[in-house]
Amino acid sequence: MLRPFVLILAVLVGTAQLALAPTAFAASATYYVDCSAATNGTGSQASPINSMPAANTLALAPGDTLLFKRGATCRGQLYARFSGTVNVPVTYGSYGTAGAAHIDANGNYAAIWLKNASYVTVQDLELTAPGDNTTARRGVWAQAVDSGDLTGVVLQRLDIHDVRGTLPAKTGGAAANGKYAGASGGIVVEALGSTTPSAFKGLRIAGNNIHSVDRAGIYFWSNWCRRPDMVGFWTSLCTADWHPHTGTVIQDNTLADIGGDGLVVKTSSDVLVQRNDLDGFNERAGSVNAGMWTANSDWVTFQYNRSAHGNTTADGQGYDVDHSTNHVTFQYNVSFDNGGGFFLLCPYGAGVPGQSKDFVIRYNLSVNDHARTFQVCAGGLVRGQIYNNTVQLPDDAHHQIVTESAAKDGELDVAFTNNLLRGGSSPSSAQWTLNDSAFRIDHNLLYKVPVPATAASTLTSAPLLAAPSTTSYEPDAFKLLPGSPALGAGSPISGDGGRDYFGTTLATPPSIGFHEGP
Repeated sequence: MLRPFVLILAVLVGTAQLALAPTAFAASATYYVDCSAATNGTGSQASPINSMPAANTLALAPGDTLLFKRGATCRGQLYARFSGTVNVPVTYGSYGTAGAAHIDANGNYAAIWLKNASYVTVQDLELTAPGDNTTARRGVWAQAVDSGDLTGVVLQRLDIHDVRGTLPAKTGGAAANGKYAGASGGIVVEALGSTTPSAFKGLRIAGNNIHSVDRAGIYFWSNWCRRPDMVGFWTSLCTADWHPHTGTVIQDNTLADIGGDGLVVKTSSDVLVQRNDLDGFNERAGSVNAGMWTANSDWVTFQYNRSAHGNTTADGQGYDVDHSTNHVTFQYNVSFDNGGGFFLLCPYGAGVPGQSKDFVIRYNLSVNDHARTFQVCAGGLVRGQIYNNTVQLPDDAHHQIVTESAAKDGELDVAFTNNLLRGGSSPSSAQWTLNDSAFRIDHNLLYKVPVPATAASTLTSAPLLAAPSTTSYEPDAFKLLPGSPALGAGSPISGDGGRDYFGTTLATPPSIGFHEGP
């Protein structure tokens, strides 16, 4: 299911991260900003600029660097509008020996507003954007507006916190507040305009610490999103033909205490999202939100991520394959203790527009995810594959294993294969709310879990796991022990990725669950 581009990118990023880092070149000029200085200087280290308005008057050329003094706070919005070149980017960062330099948006829309600029690196800064949750706020706001494609932008090693953007005032408030165009959050990437197709190409978001932000942690939007696949309710939101963000890498970020959605990729293609850790989402939004998800996008891969402690049952799942998507893969991820469950599958409509097609959910671990393991919205799912996942159900009564919307509109063309489900303390009350024979349940191990009448080749013996519990998400605790009935009991699946969660080569036939075995 992965394109060659994504497979190659995964290898490059996973084994040699430095291959994606911008090449280092001597800067043409370096300017220094110390907002604690008593007087405004010339921009040298001995005579630094002392205010954000003064810093914004500099005209930066390719290769130039603008550095803010560590331990000092600058108030105001940094306007990053100058482009570098492929070999000599424009760079913004910190200098000195204390903690990272701090930029406080001070009532502006963003601490850093990067608009219509290519080959820009923003790194090693602390960013805040205080507010009262009634107007938009962002840590970094990366915008492409009738600019054409913007390339070579890198956002890395930033500490973004206390961003207080738009939220619903209370539970039940409008779900659109703080989302779509004009979204609020830690890092917001958007493309707007009507005359020149615009998008970010090869954007890299890496190694950032994003915490205590409203509404989203990392969020993508574009109004260049009209295409036959697009769901109907986006008609008023999408005003231009399809021109997606492409080649994005989002990796090694830590996100915590997120007001709404955690990490959202929209109107994008050829995206790799890996090794991100999300702990705590929908902490303040009071409306529908999920952990990590994608909509109206193609060829997006989420791998080696953790999504935990979603605080809602209005969605609230760790992960989500949303509407109007094609060729989306979630593999080798962990989901833990999310109020809404493990996975949301949320298409709209019986056919195009709105379907979710050709998605894969494989070799993931779900532990103590509440409400429902898989929730299916009203629309159609086409050629979906859910296989070799290990699920430790919660101890909750009346847990839904798979629940399908009562307002079903479209066939659930999904294969549910080689999954290992271990029941909690209320196994008799777990339920499958599923009335579609196109949802095929085959070669699964269901221990202390009801077996649907349509299921084939089901095992029900104890799976013999290393140290399973509902309180720990450590993958090693859910490995198969010698003698497990799951060993070698699965059904071969074409294009299975060739390895389990732990990197073990798959046998033929494979084992059931996310671990191939000892």
